[in-house]
Amino acid sequence: MRAIGSPSLIDRQRSRDHTERLLSAAGATITVSQAGDLREVSLSPGPLRTLDLDVPGDVSSAAFVIAAAVVIPGSEVTILDVGLNATRTGFIRVLQRMGADIQVEVISEEVEPSGHVTVRHAELHATAIEPAEVPLLIDELPLIGLVATRGEGVTTVTGAQELRVKESDRLTGLVDGLRALGADADELPDGFVVRGPSGLTGGSVDGQGDHRLAMTFGLAALIADGRVEVVGAESIGDSFPGFFETLDQLAP
Repeated sequence: MRAIGSPSLIDRQRSRDHTERLLSAAGATITVSQAGDLREVSLSPGPLRTLDLDVPGDVSSAAFVIAAAVVIPGSEVTILDVGLNATRTGFIRVLQRMGADIQVEVISEEVEPSGHVTVRHAELHATAIEPAEVPLLIDELPLIGLVATRGEGVTTVTGAQELRVKESDRLTGLVDGLRALGADADELPDGFVVRGPSGLTGGSVDGQGDHRLAMTFGLAALIADGRVEVVGAESIGDSFPGFFETLDQLAP
């Protein structure tokens, strides 16, 4: 905000826009333009005003509850007051494309869209996730891999090489973990393939010290035929304290 001139960011893909929304609400002048496949976000320096706002729940954390309700027979769960920013809800749209029964009710558009999400168990089918979709569900792709074990057909994800440089190599970690639990999955240079439906067995899986992988495998314990041990589950505290207590409330 103290820069000389108007700094700008140019990218080929749409990404999360929380910063732009918050700065705009605080009085900043944000300009977004599109030229071909390039998207430019520019900021004009200037003073900001204080805000009084409600922060909705994190949809990336809610994604694990959503996935649980989708894959556990007889489930129906409503998640209240969760963020519904379109740059963060690609996971929900992909699940709906796979046949998931998900209803979204937007109740506020103040700074960030937010509302309620109701999820019921449904029969699923496979899908293909293309590179253009990846930025809008990058953190939820491991969950997609798990959910795909319940879908009929071959689910593919490509263009997700960024997962190799997260807290761990999530592509290798996900596929290794799914295979350890009996799933039919293969790793791609920039994604993965899951063939479903395949029943999950019990076993020990390595969360790689990565909270997203550890939570994904923790959720797998709810649908596996045997006991699942997640090595490195303490990493879950990084983003979702109380995760296992939440799963206990959802367990059939």
